[in-house]
Amino acid sequence: MATTMRAALDDGNGVYRTQDVPMPEMFDGAALIRVRQTGICGSDLHMTTRRDEAQDLPSGHEVTGEVVELPAGNHKLQVGDRVAIDTVCSGRACFDCRYCNYGQYRHCMNFVEDSGGGFAEYMTRRPLGLFKLGDDMDWTDGALVEPMAVSVHGLRYAGMKPGDVVAVVGSAPIGLSSIASAHAFGASKVIASAKYPQQADLASKMGADVVTGAEPGELADRVKELTDGVGADVVVESVGGHQTVTFHEALNATRNQGTMVYLGGIKVPMEVDLFDPMLREIKIISSNCYGIIDGVHDYEVAINLLASGQYPYRDAVKHRFGLEEVEQGFDTAFDKTTGAVKVHIVQG
Repeated sequence: MATTMRAALDDGNGVYRTQDVPMPEMFDGAALIRVRQTGICGSDLHMTTRRDEAQDLPSGHEVTGEVVELPAGNHKLQVGDRVAIDTVCSGRACFDCRYCNYGQYRHCMNFVEDSGGGFAEYMTRRPLGLFKLGDDMDWTDGALVEPMAVSVHGLRYAGMKPGDVVAVVGSAPIGLSSIASAHAFGASKVIASAKYPQQADLASKMGADVVTGAEPGELADRVKELTDGVGADVVVESVGGHQTVTFHEALNATRNQGTMVYLGGIKVPMEVDLFDPMLREIKIISSNCYGIIDGVHDYEVAINLLASGQYPYRDAVKHRFGLEEVEQGFDTAFDKTTGAVKVHIVQG
């Protein structure tokens, strides 16, 4: 086995350079995976703009690949299996702490040290963080499991019920997976906002009944119009970033005693008047990553949704670049005038 591999690292100035780095550490109980495709997440873009030191480990958490090496034990996996990788939670969890014992691996109290992510040729994770892909799924589908699982978890954790009216603020990749998840879970109506034409088109294809623009108040007004002034039962905030407008939009679209699910990572301090949502008894649910709910992992639900073929999430991947072209990939993901929705880095 080689001692080095190719990986893309941010130089601390927002420029990704592909270079030779040491192979990832084979920690105790680790599997080795040959990375095949990795999505550029909005959080990758946000971190790039805020990072002021060079990376020493590659990032990238929307990853799919091929199992190259497995530790001893019965893992229900074989070398050569094609897998979606939970790089953040169960791929690094201890499986023995308070949170791991009930399947909430995001909150593991004893994570193994990070050994690097998917903007590289290889990565290591625990076998319980590897989820086999369906036979009809390709690498593009595999790299979309993680963002689908984020929304699957958010709606399951928030207790969405069949028949609920669901609104989704934003139709970037997490908004799109929220639309599909809400539709799959039996929403009576899904109403979404979209900032760009390519997002609006995909929102409809993913199951949105109504798509509005993204100007402040536009979604909330349309939701109330379509619900006789009541508002949506469940509203997903999927945008986040360095703004707070969408958080308030989500609250305004939520009915009294409804639920607002906060999925977008807002990166700036925010002033919120909590008196109004208190009077309206709104549940504000913070949701992050994925885990096990009712005995089923969110990755399994996400894989089944993608394998069904009912939701054309793969159409969001309009741009693909090789690992050596990673900087061009990030530039494209930043610039929405390119028509980008989701950009993937592909290897082989």
